Amino acid sequence: MTVTMDNANLMMLITARRMMITAERDTARRAGKAVEAASAREAMEEDEALLSGNVDGVKPPPPKAEEPVNVDVKLSDLIGRLKELREGAPSSTSRESVSVTATVVETEVTMEFEVFAPVNGLARRDQNLAETDRYRFEFSNGTTFKITDKWSGKSTTIWGDPHVDTSDEEGEYNGEFSDLKASDTHTTLLLQDGTRVTFTARDQGVIEAVDIFKGDQHLRGVGSASAEREHKQLFADEVDDDAASVSGGLARGDVVRAGGDGNDWFDEAGRLVWGKQTGFAPMARSYATLSVQMRQSVTQFSFAQSIDRWI
Repeated sequence: MTVTMDNANLMMLITARRMMITAERDTARRAGKAVEAASAREAMEEDEALLSGNVDGVKPPPPKAEEPVNVDVKLSDLIGRLKELREGAPSSTSRESVSVTATVVETEVTMEFEVFAPVNGLARRDQNLAETDRYRFEFSNGTTFKITDKWSGKSTTIWGDPHVDTSDEEGEYNGEFSDLKASDTHTTLLLQDGTRVTFTARDQGVIEAVDIFKGDQHLRGVGSASAEREHKQLFADEVDDDAASVSGGLARGDVVRAGGDGNDWFDEAGRLVWGKQTGFAPMARSYATLSVQMRQSVTQFSFAQSIDRWI
Protein backbone atom coordinates (compact mmCIF):
# COMPACT_ATOMS: atom_id res chain seq x y z
CA MET A 1 0.00 0.00 0.00
CA THR A 2 1.27 3.44 -0.94
CA VAL A 3 0.68 6.46 1.29
CA THR A 4 0.90 9.89 -0.34
CA MET A 5 1.44 13.11 1.65
CA ASP A 6 1.22 16.69 0.45
CA ASN A 7 3.86 19.28 1.30
CA ALA A 8 1.76 21.01 3.95
CA ASN A 9 1.23 17.88 5.98
CA LEU A 10 4.92 16.91 5.56
CA MET A 11 6.08 20.23 6.92
CA MET A 12 3.78 19.91 9.91
CA LEU A 13 5.24 16.49 10.75
CA ILE A 14 8.84 17.73 10.27
CA THR A 15 8.19 20.67 12.57
CA ALA A 16 6.62 18.47 15.25
CA ARG A 17 9.53 15.96 15.10
CA ARG A 18 12.12 18.73 15.24
CA MET A 19 10.44 20.22 18.31
CA MET A 20 10.56 16.83 20.03
CA ILE A 21 14.26 16.35 19.17
CA THR A 22 15.10 19.87 20.37
CA ALA A 23 13.35 19.24 23.68
CA GLU A 24 15.29 15.99 24.18
CA ARG A 25 18.61 17.74 23.43
CA ASP A 26 17.86 20.54 25.89
CA THR A 27 17.14 17.99 28.58
CA ALA A 28 20.45 16.22 27.82
CA ARG A 29 22.42 19.48 27.99
CA ARG A 30 20.96 20.34 31.40
CA ALA A 31 22.01 16.88 32.57
CA GLY A 32 25.61 17.62 31.52
CA LYS A 33 25.65 15.29 28.55
CA ALA A 34 27.44 16.09 25.31
CA VAL A 35 24.99 16.77 22.43
CA GLU A 36 26.10 16.81 18.80
CA ALA A 37 25.12 19.94 16.97
CA ALA A 38 23.80 19.66 13.37
CA SER A 39 23.15 22.42 10.88
CA ALA A 40 19.54 23.42 10.20
CA ARG A 41 19.78 22.32 6.54
CA GLU A 42 21.13 18.87 7.45
CA ALA A 43 18.42 18.43 10.08
CA MET A 44 15.70 19.45 7.60
CA GLU A 45 16.94 17.06 4.90
CA GLU A 46 17.15 14.24 7.43
CA ASP A 47 13.62 14.86 8.70
CA GLU A 48 12.18 15.07 5.17
CA ALA A 49 13.85 11.85 4.11
CA LEU A 50 12.71 9.94 7.19
CA LEU A 51 9.11 11.14 7.11
CA SER A 52 8.75 10.63 3.38
CA GLY A 53 10.19 7.12 3.50
CA ASN A 54 13.21 8.00 1.33
CA VAL A 55 15.93 6.77 3.66
CA ASP A 56 18.33 5.70 0.90
CA GLY A 57 19.68 9.19 0.50
CA VAL A 58 20.29 9.72 4.20
CA LYS A 59 23.90 9.30 5.21
CA PRO A 60 24.46 7.85 8.62
CA PRO A 61 26.12 10.28 11.01
CA PRO A 62 29.89 9.77 11.44
CA PRO A 63 30.98 7.92 14.61
CA LYS A 64 31.71 10.12 17.56
CA ALA A 65 35.37 10.44 18.48
CA GLU A 66 36.22 9.79 22.11
CA GLU A 67 37.46 12.99 23.65
CA PRO A 68 39.80 12.91 26.69
CA VAL A 69 38.17 13.90 29.91
CA ASN A 70 40.22 15.82 32.49
CA VAL A 71 39.14 15.20 36.07
CA ASP A 72 40.65 16.98 39.10
CA VAL A 73 41.21 14.52 41.95
CA LYS A 74 42.70 15.32 45.38
CA LEU A 75 45.41 12.87 46.47
CA SER A 76 44.07 12.82 50.03
CA ASP A 77 40.61 11.91 48.72
CA LEU A 78 42.10 9.11 46.60
CA ILE A 79 44.07 7.69 49.58
CA GLY A 80 40.96 7.88 51.75
CA ARG A 81 38.92 6.08 49.12
CA LEU A 82 41.56 3.34 48.78
CA LYS A 83 41.58 2.93 52.57
CA GLU A 84 37.78 2.58 52.58
CA LEU A 85 38.00 -0.07 49.87
CA ARG A 86 40.74 -1.93 51.80
CA GLU A 87 38.85 -1.85 55.09
CA GLY A 88 35.72 -2.93 53.33
CA ALA A 89 37.35 -6.03 51.86
CA PRO A 90 39.20 -7.85 54.70
CA SER A 91 39.02 -11.15 52.89
CA SER A 92 41.39 -9.79 50.23
CA THR A 93 44.30 -9.17 52.62
CA SER A 94 46.94 -11.55 53.99
CA ARG A 95 49.58 -11.10 56.72
CA GLU A 96 53.17 -12.08 55.99
CA SER A 97 56.27 -12.13 58.22
CA VAL A 98 59.54 -10.70 56.91
CA SER A 99 62.83 -11.38 58.72
CA VAL A 100 66.24 -9.85 58.00
CA THR A 101 69.62 -10.96 59.38
CA ALA A 102 72.75 -8.85 58.97
CA THR A 103 76.37 -9.41 59.96
CA VAL A 104 78.84 -6.57 60.56
CA VAL A 105 82.56 -7.39 60.64
CA GLU A 106 84.99 -4.78 61.96
CA THR A 107 88.74 -5.32 61.63
CA GLU A 108 91.36 -3.19 63.36
CA VAL A 109 95.04 -3.58 62.45
CA THR A 110 97.84 -1.99 64.48
CA MET A 111 101.44 -1.93 63.25
CA GLU A 112 104.44 -0.95 65.36
CA PHE A 113 108.02 -0.63 64.16
CA GLU A 114 110.81 -0.38 66.72
CA VAL A 115 114.58 -0.10 66.36
CA PHE A 116 116.75 -1.51 69.18
CA ALA A 117 119.84 0.43 70.18
CA PRO A 118 122.69 -1.68 71.60
CA VAL A 119 122.67 -2.00 75.41
CA ASN A 120 125.83 -2.64 77.38
CA GLY A 121 125.02 -4.84 80.37
CA LEU A 122 121.98 -3.91 82.47
CA ALA A 123 120.51 -0.42 82.07
CA ARG A 124 117.77 1.38 84.00
CA ARG A 125 115.68 3.79 81.91
CA ASP A 126 113.20 4.96 84.56
CA GLN A 127 111.32 3.58 87.54
CA ASN A 128 109.18 1.43 85.23
CA LEU A 129 111.68 0.31 82.57
CA ALA A 130 115.03 -1.51 82.48
CA GLU A 131 116.71 -3.59 79.77
CA THR A 132 119.65 -5.63 78.57
CA ASP A 133 120.68 -5.97 74.95
CA ARG A 134 118.17 -8.82 74.51
CA TYR A 135 115.47 -8.34 77.16
CA ARG A 136 113.18 -5.56 78.27
CA PHE A 137 111.75 -5.40 81.82
CA GLU A 138 108.61 -3.36 82.51
CA PHE A 139 107.42 -2.86 86.08
CA SER A 140 104.15 -1.09 85.27
CA ASN A 141 102.79 -1.22 88.82
CA GLY A 142 103.55 -2.98 92.06
CA THR A 143 101.82 -6.21 90.97
CA THR A 144 102.65 -6.57 87.24
CA PHE A 145 106.06 -7.35 85.75
CA LYS A 146 106.60 -8.00 82.02
CA ILE A 147 109.66 -9.61 80.39
CA THR A 148 109.99 -9.23 76.61
CA ASP A 149 112.49 -11.12 74.46
CA LYS A 150 113.42 -8.44 71.93
CA TRP A 151 114.91 -11.00 69.57
CA SER A 152 111.61 -12.86 69.11
CA GLY A 153 109.07 -10.27 70.22
CA LYS A 154 107.48 -12.78 72.63
CA SER A 155 106.75 -11.76 76.22
CA THR A 156 105.81 -13.17 79.61
CA THR A 157 103.83 -11.19 82.18
CA ILE A 158 103.77 -11.96 85.89
CA TRP A 159 100.69 -10.44 87.49
CA GLY A 160 98.26 -10.85 90.36
CA ASP A 161 98.91 -13.49 93.01
CA PRO A 162 101.05 -14.29 90.88
CA HIS A 163 99.74 -15.57 87.55
CA VAL A 164 101.74 -16.21 84.38
CA ASP A 165 100.61 -14.88 81.00
CA THR A 166 102.55 -15.84 77.85
CA SER A 167 101.85 -13.58 74.88
CA ASP A 168 101.45 -16.32 72.26
CA GLU A 169 98.71 -18.19 74.15
CA GLU A 170 95.07 -17.21 74.46
CA GLY A 171 93.84 -15.47 77.59
CA GLU A 172 95.72 -13.77 80.41
CA TYR A 173 96.04 -16.85 82.62
CA ASN A 174 98.46 -19.49 81.34
CA GLY A 175 99.93 -20.64 84.64
CA GLU A 176 100.86 -19.48 88.15
CA PHE A 177 103.76 -19.64 90.59
CA SER A 178 102.00 -22.32 92.63
CA ASP A 179 102.55 -24.76 89.71
CA LEU A 180 106.11 -25.09 91.11
CA LYS A 181 106.36 -26.81 94.48
CA ALA A 182 109.92 -26.35 95.78
CA SER A 183 109.32 -22.92 97.33
CA ASP A 184 106.35 -20.83 98.43
CA THR A 185 108.26 -17.53 98.63
CA HIS A 186 110.81 -17.29 95.77
CA THR A 187 110.74 -18.01 92.03
CA THR A 188 113.69 -17.45 89.67
CA LEU A 189 113.59 -17.06 85.88
CA LEU A 190 116.88 -17.72 84.05
CA LEU A 191 117.10 -15.91 80.73
CA GLN A 192 119.04 -16.91 77.63
CA ASP A 193 121.57 -14.06 77.82
CA GLY A 194 122.63 -15.03 81.35
CA THR A 195 120.32 -12.58 83.10
CA ARG A 196 118.62 -13.86 86.23
CA VAL A 197 115.32 -12.50 87.61
CA THR A 198 114.30 -13.55 91.12
CA PHE A 199 110.82 -12.78 92.45
CA THR A 200 110.10 -12.57 96.13
CA ALA A 201 106.38 -13.40 96.20
CA ARG A 202 104.26 -15.95 97.95
CA ASP A 203 102.47 -18.43 95.71
CA GLN A 204 99.14 -17.04 96.96
CA GLY A 205 100.29 -13.42 97.28
CA VAL A 206 101.56 -10.52 95.16
CA ILE A 207 105.05 -9.30 94.32
CA GLU A 208 107.15 -8.05 97.24
CA ALA A 209 110.39 -7.54 95.31
CA VAL A 210 112.12 -8.28 91.99
CA ASP A 211 115.91 -8.58 91.74
CA ILE A 212 117.59 -8.54 88.32
CA PHE A 213 121.20 -9.78 88.04
CA LYS A 214 123.43 -9.38 84.98
CA GLY A 215 127.06 -10.26 85.57
CA ASP A 216 128.22 -8.02 88.46
CA GLN A 217 125.23 -5.71 88.02
CA HIS A 218 122.11 -5.72 90.13
CA LEU A 219 118.85 -3.74 89.97
CA ARG A 220 116.18 -4.05 92.63
CA GLY A 221 112.47 -3.41 92.21
CA VAL A 222 109.98 -2.98 95.04
CA GLY A 223 106.50 -4.54 94.73
CA SER A 224 103.23 -3.53 96.33
CA ALA A 225 103.40 -6.28 98.97
CA SER A 226 106.68 -4.93 100.37
CA ALA A 227 106.93 -2.88 103.54
CA GLU A 228 109.35 -0.63 101.62
CA ARG A 229 106.67 0.29 99.07
CA GLU A 230 105.81 3.55 100.82
CA HIS A 231 109.40 4.79 100.57
CA LYS A 232 110.59 3.39 97.23
CA GLN A 233 109.15 3.54 93.72
CA LEU A 234 109.37 0.27 91.73
CA PHE A 235 112.89 0.11 90.22
CA ALA A 236 115.67 1.63 92.32
CA ASP A 237 117.29 4.86 91.20
CA GLU A 238 120.36 3.16 89.72
CA VAL A 239 122.00 -0.13 88.85
CA ASP A 240 124.49 -1.31 91.48
CA ASP A 241 127.61 -3.47 91.15
CA ASP A 242 126.75 -5.63 94.14
CA ALA A 243 125.38 -8.68 92.33
CA ALA A 244 127.75 -11.13 94.04
CA SER A 245 126.93 -10.09 97.62
CA VAL A 246 123.17 -9.72 97.11
CA SER A 247 122.82 -12.91 95.07
CA GLY A 248 124.52 -14.97 97.72
CA GLY A 249 122.01 -13.95 100.35
CA LEU A 250 118.89 -14.29 98.21
CA ALA A 251 117.21 -17.68 97.81
CA ARG A 252 116.47 -18.78 94.26
CA GLY A 253 113.47 -20.93 95.21
CA ASP A 254 111.70 -22.52 92.23
CA VAL A 255 113.77 -22.20 89.06
CA VAL A 256 112.63 -22.16 85.43
CA ARG A 257 114.68 -21.49 82.32
CA ALA A 258 113.62 -19.60 79.16
CA GLY A 259 113.73 -21.50 75.87
CA GLY A 260 111.74 -22.37 72.79
CA ASP A 261 110.63 -19.29 70.84
CA GLY A 262 111.47 -16.90 73.68
CA ASN A 263 108.71 -17.24 76.26
CA ASP A 264 108.56 -20.97 76.92
CA TRP A 265 109.67 -21.95 80.43
CA PHE A 266 111.22 -25.28 81.42
CA ASP A 267 112.05 -26.66 84.85
CA GLU A 268 115.47 -27.98 85.81
CA ALA A 269 114.54 -31.43 84.48
CA GLY A 270 113.74 -29.93 81.05
CA ARG A 271 109.97 -30.30 81.32
CA LEU A 272 107.80 -27.51 79.86
CA VAL A 273 106.06 -25.70 82.72
CA TRP A 274 104.58 -22.59 81.04
CA GLY A 275 104.20 -21.57 77.43
CA LYS A 276 103.69 -23.14 74.04
CA GLN A 277 106.17 -23.04 71.20
CA THR A 278 104.46 -21.23 68.35
CA GLY A 279 107.51 -20.23 66.28
CA PHE A 280 111.21 -20.78 65.72
CA ALA A 281 113.77 -20.10 68.40
CA PRO A 282 115.61 -16.81 67.68
CA MET A 283 119.22 -17.37 66.63
CA ALA A 284 120.55 -13.81 66.29
CA ARG A 285 120.06 -10.33 67.63
CA SER A 286 117.25 -8.31 66.10
CA TYR A 287 118.06 -4.70 65.24
CA ALA A 288 114.39 -3.84 64.75
CA THR A 289 111.00 -5.46 64.99
CA LEU A 290 107.72 -4.95 63.20
CA SER A 291 104.75 -6.12 65.18
CA VAL A 292 101.29 -6.42 63.66
CA GLN A 293 98.22 -6.87 65.78
CA MET A 294 94.81 -7.52 64.32
CA ARG A 295 91.57 -7.35 66.23
CA GLN A 296 88.34 -8.43 64.60
CA SER A 297 84.86 -8.15 66.00
CA VAL A 298 81.77 -9.75 64.46
CA THR A 299 78.32 -8.42 65.29
CA GLN A 300 75.18 -10.16 64.07
CA PHE A 301 71.69 -8.80 64.46
CA SER A 302 68.29 -9.74 63.11
CA PHE A 303 64.79 -8.35 63.15
CA ALA A 304 61.36 -9.56 62.04
CA GLN A 305 58.25 -7.64 61.07
CA SER A 306 54.71 -8.61 60.09
CA ILE A 307 53.12 -6.79 57.17
CA ASP A 308 49.64 -6.83 55.62
CA ARG A 309 49.55 -7.65 51.96
CA TRP A 310 46.54 -6.41 49.96
CA ILE A 311 45.71 -8.66 47.07
